[in-house]
Amino acid sequence: MDRNGRWAAFAAAFGMALTACGGTTDPSPPPPPPPPVGPPPPPATTLDMGVGEVVTLSDAAQVRSFRIAGGGESRDYRMIVHSASESPGATTAMQVVLTADGASGNAVPTQPLRARPPSRLSDRELRLRASSYEQERILKRRADEELRRVGARAYRPGLDVSASVVSGSPPQLGEVLTFKVGIALPLSGDCNSNITVTGEVKYAGQHFTIVEDQQVAGHFTNADFQEIGQQLDDVVYPTNVAYFGAPADIDNNETVIALITAEVNKLTPAGSNAIIAGFFLAGDLADVSSCPASNQGEIFYLAGPDPNSTFGAEISLDFANTLARTTVAHEFLHLINTQQRVTIGGGSLVSDREDAWLDEALAHLAEELAGLVDAGFGTRANLGLAQITATDPQLDAFNDFHLLNFDRFGTFLYDGPEETLALGDASGFDPGGEASLPFRGFAYGFVRWLGDHFGPSGAGVLPGSREELLFRELSSGGPTFLKGIANVERAVQVVGSSNLQWEELLSYYLASLVVDDDAPSGVDPMTQFASWDMRDVFGALNGSNLGNSEPFNRLYPLLPSSVTLSSSTNQTISFTTNASTGRFISLTSPGTSPDLDVGITNQSGADLSAGARGRVTIIRTR
Repeated sequence: MDRNGRWAAFAAAFGMALTACGGTTDPSPPPPPPPPVGPPPPPATTLDMGVGEVVTLSDAAQVRSFRIAGGGESRDYRMIVHSASESPGATTAMQVVLTADGASGNAVPTQPLRARPPSRLSDRELRLRASSYEQERILKRRADEELRRVGARAYRPGLDVSASVVSGSPPQLGEVLTFKVGIALPLSGDCNSNITVTGEVKYAGQHFTIVEDQQVAGHFTNADFQEIGQQLDDVVYPTNVAYFGAPADIDNNETVIALITAEVNKLTPAGSNAIIAGFFLAGDLADVSSCPASNQGEIFYLAGPDPNSTFGAEISLDFANTLARTTVAHEFLHLINTQQRVTIGGGSLVSDREDAWLDEALAHLAEELAGLVDAGFGTRANLGLAQITATDPQLDAFNDFHLLNFDRFGTFLYDGPEETLALGDASGFDPGGEASLPFRGFAYGFVRWLGDHFGPSGAGVLPGSREELLFRELSSGGPTFLKGIANVERAVQVVGSSNLQWEELLSYYLASLVVDDDAPSGVDPMTQFASWDMRDVFGALNGSNLGNSEPFNRLYPLLPSSVTLSSSTNQTISFTTNASTGRFISLTSPGTSPDLDVGITNQSGADLSAGARGRVTIIRTR
C-alpha cells in the first residue's frame, strides 16, 4: 500500500473509532450552504520588485489578491505560499490562481508539476531508519505517559535525601555497578520495573563513564573504550555543555554514565529492519519515592554489539562503535535540556519539558556541533562538502555526525515541505515512522538557520560566532519554562535583540530553503544559511556514491512547482499545507514578463480562514 493509501486507511479507521465512541445522538442539521464566491477582487497591491528583493505579504486582503508587475525583460521569481499556523496537526487547503494580464477564459488546474516520489518504504536503508523512529516515538511517548500516571517528581538533592543507585564518588575503572532500567518490554516506560543491569566500568574519564553490561561484554577492546571515551570527553561534553548547559550531577558522582546494555538491544527483535540506538529516560531524574525504577542520576542507555542476534537485531562491532560515538551527543542533549528546565530550573518533570520538535531540533544540532568540532571547523563558514571532507578524519566525522542530518533535511525538502508535520502530530509529539524524517529535517534546518542569524557575532566556543548564548536560552526556556515557538521568540528577543515573531522568522527560513547560495548579490542575508552552502553540499552528494538514493538523487532536493510566465498564463495550483509549512513555486518568464495577478484562497475560492495565518513570500531572482 502506498503512502496515501496507508494514511487513508488510518483516517478511515480513526473515523470509525470516533463514531463507535460517540453513542446515539440526534442527527445533526445540514450545514448551511457556502456563501457565494464572486469574481476575485482587484489586486490590493502591486509589487514592482528589483532583482534580489524579498517581499512578504501577510495582510489578508493582499494575500487574497495582488499583482506582480511585469516588464520588458525576463524576470524570475521564487514564491512560497505558507501557513504560519502554530497549531500542531492543523492543515489548510489552498489554491493559487496565476493569471497574466490579458489572459482569457477560466483558470484551469495545472498538471502535476512535481512528480510524487515512490514509497520510501521500498528502500531498505530508509525503512530501517523510519521504523526505528517509530519505535523511539512509541517508547518516549509511553515513558512520558508513565511519568504522568505516577505523578513523578524531580529528584533535587537537598530537598530529597533518598538514596541513589550510584552516588558520592566517581566510579573507578573496573568497578562493578548495578542499575535499574525503567522500561517494560516491548516498548513502555515502567516506574515499577524490576529489570536490573550489572556492568563493569570500562572507561572512567573526566566527564563520562562508560559501563558495559556483562551480557554484551567481550566485543569491544580496551582500546575501543578508550577511543570512544576520549571523543566523548574531549568533544561531546564540552561542546554540549557550552551550548546547552551543564548536567546537575544529582547523584554527586561527578560524571555522566553511558550504559552499553543488552536491554536496548532487546527492544529491537531479531530480523527487524530497525534498530533503537539508544535513549535517555527522564524517569532517571525522578525521586524514587514517585518512580521506584529511577536511578536518580545522569545516565543514558546505548545498544551493544550483537553480531549473532543473541538479544535482538544484528549489530556488528563496527556499527555499535559508530552508534556509541554518535548517539551520545544526541541523547546527552535530551538529558541536559530536561535538567536545565526541571532539575536546575525547578520545573515539573511532567509538564515543563520542551516540545518534541524543538527538543529534537536541538539534539540533531548537538550532533552537528560535535561533528564540526571533531573536524576542526566552526560556524558561519558557508562550508561545502569538499571543504569539510578534505581529509580522512574529516570524512569520518562527516559520515558519523552530519550525513544523517543532511538526509533528514533533504527528505523534508524532497517530499514536499508542505506535507511535513513540522510541529508534530495533533498532540505535538514526534509523528514517528516515515513522517519523522521530514519532521526532524525541518527542525534541524530551522535551528541551524536560527543560530546563523541570531547568535551574537564574535569568537565563541566554535569559531565564527557566539551562537551558544542563543542556544543556552533555548535550552532553559527562561524563568517560566517556555516551550516551542514561544521559547524561540523569547530567545531571539533576549539574545538576538530582535522582536521578530514566529510568522516572520518562518518566512525567512522558508525563503532560505529555496534561494540559499542561489540568489543574486544583495539579497537579504536572512534568506541564506551562513554555516552551510546547501547547494554545494547536496550537489556534491548527488555526484557521490549516494547519488542514486533519495534525497540525494537530485542536485538539490527541493523541486518547486514550475510555471512559465507568458501573456496566456492562466493556471491554478491546489494543495494542502500543514502548520508552519508551505508550497514552493517557481515563476519564470523566458521573454517579456507580463503583469501577473495572483490570488490565494481556499479551494472553494473564498478567503483563507484567520486560523490559517496565510502568508506569501516572493523573491525576485532574475
